[in-house]
Amino acid sequence: MLLVPLVRRIALRLGLVDRPDTRKIHAHPIPRIGGLAIFVASLLGALPLLSPDPKTTGVMIASTFVFIVGFLDDILDLPARVKLAGQILGCLILFSFHVRIEFVTDFISGRGLVALGLLTYPLTLLWIIGLTNTVNLVDGVDGLAGGIVFIALATLLAVRVITPFTQDATTITNVLVLSSALMGALLAFLRFNVFPASIFMGDSGAYFLGFLTASLAVAGGTKGTILFPLVVPLVAFGLPVIDVFLAILRRFSKRVPIFQADKDHLHHKLLKLGFSQTETTRFLWMVSSCFGLLAILTANIHHRGIEFAVTVLFVVMVIISIKFFLSTKNEKQPS
Repeated sequence: MLLVPLVRRIALRLGLVDRPDTRKIHAHPIPRIGGLAIFVASLLGALPLLSPDPKTTGVMIASTFVFIVGFLDDILDLPARVKLAGQILGCLILFSFHVRIEFVTDFISGRGLVALGLLTYPLTLLWIIGLTNTVNLVDGVDGLAGGIVFIALATLLAVRVITPFTQDATTITNVLVLSSALMGALLAFLRFNVFPASIFMGDSGAYFLGFLTASLAVAGGTKGTILFPLVVPLVAFGLPVIDVFLAILRRFSKRVPIFQADKDHLHHKLLKLGFSQTETTRFLWMVSSCFGLLAILTANIHHRGIEFAVTVLFVVMVIISIKFFLSTKNEKQPS
């Protein structure tokens, strides 16, 4: 809350603003380095409560490096290949601290785990870089990306708390602390980022959020919760993952570069239907909450009461989301 106004003034003074164009929906230049406030606040919030741990150190160093790459992009507009190289280097830092996906469920027998061997590196690389850019691509409406990441973090935090784990206690505690600190920073940032936004998180914020969340999912994944490293976070981020998957299919069918920006994302389609920015963000937050509750149900929960409560919440949230969509859509249609 203290840092965002300060960062905003610095951005305006230095001209670090996001200017309107044909692809963007805002009408006035808006500061674009809000990720700096998220980065500083989340780390300052977490550091006093962290315990010494190699994996945690690796996650923090790698996430800081990727944040710097994104911050330089906000200032200098780096080429895509330079940004991708920076994200790959961030993953290599994680590997050097043994943060990687090492096991997957044995889907043939339905029991136990299978060691990935050398596949651990490309799979971890694909997961972390994919989620990092997914968060960046969904950042198209005021408050959308920050809210979706907050909901996903809340989901992952809940799963870690209610499921048993065999991971080192220090690592899992640090993951909980970092996740909570990031959620706190996001809550404060969203105060300034929801419509009408007075500041954007920029690539620095989107890359940092995506990379750190993906890294925490890997570092906090345990052999006891065998689906956690991939399935639970993938479902928790179901909305942006589906959006990006559809975008890839759309661009492939049109024979245009996959990374070429367009205005056909889910939030763009809602805006074309007549939804306001606030209504678009609110509806997609609801859908993300549905995915979050579904992700909890895919986890290895051993408590029937919790499963029942989450199932009821999931059904209620789906009904609320459908009702909100239909009522808002009907209001926008001409009589």
